[in-house]
Amino acid sequence: MKNIKLLSFFLCILFFVGCNHKKKSKDKHSTAYSTVDYSYPADSTVINKWIKHNNFKAMYKHSWSIWQHLTNPAGDGKLEYQTWASPTEIIEKTNNPGKNITQEHLFNKPSQFGHALKKQKTFDDTDIVEVVAYNKASEKFAIENKIFYLSTLKALQEQDGKYAKIPDFPSDAINIKPVYKIITEAKLDGDIYTMSAWNGPEYHDEGYPESAWNSCVHVDISESNSENPNGRKDYTCNTIAGKNAENTYFLNDFIHFKISDAQATTYNAEIKGNLKSELKKGTITQHQYDKRFNLMKSKAGDIALLVGMHVTSKEIKRWVWQSYWWSPTPLTPNSPSSTDIASARNGIKLQGAANHYAMGVAYSMLIPAQPYEGGKNEGELVVAFNPYLESGFGEDTFTGSTSYVYNRGEKIETDLGVTTNCMSCHMGAIVDATHYNSKAGGIYYGDTYISYKDPIFRDKLMLDFAWSIQSNIDTLR
Repeated sequence: MKNIKLLSFFLCILFFVGCNHKKKSKDKHSTAYSTVDYSYPADSTVINKWIKHNNFKAMYKHSWSIWQHLTNPAGDGKLEYQTWASPTEIIEKTNNPGKNITQEHLFNKPSQFGHALKKQKTFDDTDIVEVVAYNKASEKFAIENKIFYLSTLKALQEQDGKYAKIPDFPSDAINIKPVYKIITEAKLDGDIYTMSAWNGPEYHDEGYPESAWNSCVHVDISESNSENPNGRKDYTCNTIAGKNAENTYFLNDFIHFKISDAQATTYNAEIKGNLKSELKKGTITQHQYDKRFNLMKSKAGDIALLVGMHVTSKEIKRWVWQSYWWSPTPLTPNSPSSTDIASARNGIKLQGAANHYAMGVAYSMLIPAQPYEGGKNEGELVVAFNPYLESGFGEDTFTGSTSYVYNRGEKIETDLGVTTNCMSCHMGAIVDATHYNSKAGGIYYGDTYISYKDPIFRDKLMLDFAWSIQSNIDTLR
């Protein structure tokens, strides 16, 4: 078990995030906002000044501005982020230059779930699915540089030598990982869908998966005009005994859509594949396999609820990182968000259900931010994770020898999903293209400082923080 008292102190007091068991600290920057343009994209020198001077309010407001950009209506019933291309579509466009190719976004299991399934003895693999996508600037970069081709990556690694890397994405690039829960017929109790709602964090060696949260909300899919803008959680997770007006929400409280035949097919294939992995490992029986698959099997017309989204924008060299997740209490969200982060939405014109999401940010690995090379793994933690993606990761998922931070002489272990940092994790996105092995995976880090000249990068190819390249390499090109 981790040193919870010390860890909780750093997470609650030093990073301006709220914890249930501690009184929320006041942000020393909570005075009126200065007249700054927080809109996306921002100049790197401006953002780096925010980082240098710990201007958290500016960071929070800027990241909410990015959320506004992503969730603005784009026409045809879609939001801006839903118009972007997936890696599969980008590869097709790279293969067929000049052709007008548009592909429906199909579901995949989050790549980090596969990593956890291999590393952990038990992993609570939920019914979450993802759709990774690149904005127009990222798409153009990927096509022009043929960045998903193994032949391209191999040439770059051989050309650059010991510390090789791909070209940097352009400064207006955004890459996203939206994650969804699918409401299948078998999951409904009448018109009510009960789902886990984040109620953490808690620090356990085996992780803190959804099954351990013991907090839920009830979603009434029959009411088309109702909303519950800031309610409560049900700690019984019982549709009959625990459901009431305060913990009942509606489709208008979520970004959502109805899935197609193709999406249902890929969803079922992903669920079946992961259940087969668990069956092979012996963690479930054939009876449990059949029962769980029948519960999760989807069809066209089922509803997809957006429950989280990792977002990164290449406005600075190490990217700006923010993660959003659905919250029943968006005005008073749980850590790694906070009331200070929530209040920074003031003045940002979010529309509809976009207001029901909490946010965590990572503009650096540590405070103070360390240099690109030759820095120290010492300072205050910067914790930013998505509850619906990383909270279930236990210490087996990480490389313990590298997942730690020193603060005032104390070594703080960060080898849990709830002590991760998006920037630290994605810094480890590498591939050995010259000796390519699709099953090699990667090294997962908790919050820690990593230099561009870290030994892990020697004789490898750095992917400019994009795990999405590593998991979508076209080996035929």
